[in-house]
Amino acid sequence: MHLNRLTLDHKPLFDQYNLQSTQSLSNYAFANHFIWQDFFDFYYTVHQTKERDYKNDFNSYLCIFAKQGGDYFMPILPLPCRIECLSYVNTVCNAYQFMLDSNKNPEIARIENVPETYLTVFIDKGFTGIQKEADYVYLTQDLCELKGNRYKQQRNAYNSFLRNNKSIQYASYQSMDKDACIELYDKWRKTRARRYDDAVYQAMLDDSKSAHRIGITYAKPLGLVGRTVKADEKLCAYTFGYELNSETFCILFEISDLRIKGISQFIFREFCRELSSSYKWINTMSDSGLENLKRVKRAYHPKQIIPSYNIYGHSTHIP
Repeated sequence: MHLNRLTLDHKPLFDQYNLQSTQSLSNYAFANHFIWQDFFDFYYTVHQTKERDYKNDFNSYLCIFAKQGGDYFMPILPLPCRIECLSYVNTVCNAYQFMLDSNKNPEIARIENVPETYLTVFIDKGFTGIQKEADYVYLTQDLCELKGNRYKQQRNAYNSFLRNNKSIQYASYQSMDKDACIELYDKWRKTRARRYDDAVYQAMLDDSKSAHRIGITYAKPLGLVGRTVKADEKLCAYTFGYELNSETFCILFEISDLRIKGISQFIFREFCRELSSSYKWINTMSDSGLENLKRVKRAYHPKQIIPSYNIYGHSTHIP
């Protein structure tokens, strides 16, 4: 396989292949990888298969690789995901063999974010699946209405914010807001770091700063939808997300001033209200294995918790 460096210019190519199949996992979006470019070098190749499909056409698949320290892994499956096609399964095997042949440390080779429904096919090919994380998916209407006793806490926080903050501006993100958003993240990170002294969590906070900076800086070309909240002309919350598929919108970022009660509930609800006319589902991604984030996400009563898996294999022999 000949790899090419993946840049922002290749988003149309990514979308061209990605839109040919529908995935529910949040990682099947260009932005979700591009924002981590400070930590990984991303590459791609278009793999042309030798087998013809049912239309007697040759299939081609887009393979994305991430490289760190001289070793490759695949952050997602080849696109489009056509698990029913032999040519697709063979492409996965070929891509995995490329990693085994190229890596200094073969144990780094893996394919991340594999849907649970695909596991049987890959296990039959000699792969092992290990559950990674799970995406939290909600009915948009539930998040707009916050009906009933189960949403009492969120509803009270939302109303408290409205009562205590009279000059509120909920608006589309503008490029002039960039510096204020990054400054807000820094303040949020420092506050979180003081509350939680876990070393892994501290590292995640530092890493996420880069991801937020890149996402905010390139929001428009990445196709991100951003919203901000200002109280008394001061930016106190922001959120960004993207369309995952025709029915699902994914929340990529949400940061708020932790000193202001109800601000996070406010921006989340208002954003969902906006999205409700276009999307049935809201995907808030995973909890990253953090108990505090898990509690928050479960408190909003997800309709679906969609697991994802990493698959690992040894030398693969293609039939």
